Amino acid sequence: MIGTQSVRVASRATPEARRPEPFELKGTMASFTVLRLKSTDLELVEEQLRLKTAQLPSLFLDAPVLIDVAPLGDEAAALPLADVARLVRACNMIPVAVAHVPDQLRAAAVDAGLGVWRGPISARIRAGAEPTARTTPPDLAHGPPAPSLPAGHGGPVVVTTPVRGGQVVYAQNNDLVILAPVNPGAQVIADGHLHVYAPMRGRGVAGAQGLPGARIFCQKLEAELLAISGAYVMADEIPAAMRGRAVQVYLEGGECRLQLL
Repeated sequence: MIGTQSVRVASRATPEARRPEPFELKGTMASFTVLRLKSTDLELVEEQLRLKTAQLPSLFLDAPVLIDVAPLGDEAAALPLADVARLVRACNMIPVAVAHVPDQLRAAAVDAGLGVWRGPISARIRAGAEPTARTTPPDLAHGPPAPSLPAGHGGPVVVTTPVRGGQVVYAQNNDLVILAPVNPGAQVIADGHLHVYAPMRGRGVAGAQGLPGARIFCQKLEAELLAISGAYVMADEIPAAMRGRAVQVYLEGGECRLQLL
C-alpha cells in the first residue's frame, strides 16, 4: 500500500492585500492663523507683522497661515502673492493658502505655492487683529445665549499646584480651574471656561475648540497672552489699569474684551 503524504500549502495574499492603506484623504476644517490683509503696502505689512510676531515668537513659529485678501476689495487683483508668501516666511510662519482670491490671481497663487481656500473663515487667531479692552459690562440680557459645551463635558479639571514655565495643562471638553500661580512660559488651556484663582503670568486659552461663549476669569492678571476661540490679546494690549487686577475676558464681535471683576 502506497502511503499518502499531505502537503500544506500556505495561501499567498496578493501584494495589494498585504499592504496597509498608505493614506486617507479627508476634508476637514483645520485651524489656521489668518492674516487678513488690509493694505497692499507690503513693506508696511512686513514691518508690522515682524513686530507682532516678535512679541510672542513661540506662538507664531512655524504656524500655518491662511492669507485672506477680502479686505482689499478690488485692490487684491494687483497683489503680488509671491511677495506676500515670502514676507510671511520671513516672519517664521508657513503660508499655506489664500482665501477670497480673485479668479485672475488663482494661477499666481498656485505659482507661489499656495492653495486656494474655498471654505468659510471662522474667528481664528488673526495676526492683524487689534483687540480692544472694555471696562463696561456687555448687555447680556439681550444678547444671544452662550453655546453649551460639547456633550463630552464632564465637569471642571482642578489644578492645585503651581504650573511651571514650559508646562502645558489642557482640559479637554472641560472647564479648567487653577488654584495656584501660573508661571511665565506656562500654558493653561481649556475647551470650556478657564478660571485662575492666583497670579497668572503665562498664557491662558479658553474655548480652545472654538466655543465662543467661553470665558477666562483671572484673580491677578499678569498674562503673556489671553485667547478665546482663536481671538487673542497680547501682553502689550492689556491696559495698565487691568494688570495685577481681577479680570474676566470674553468674546464679542470676534474680539477679546476685558472687564474688571
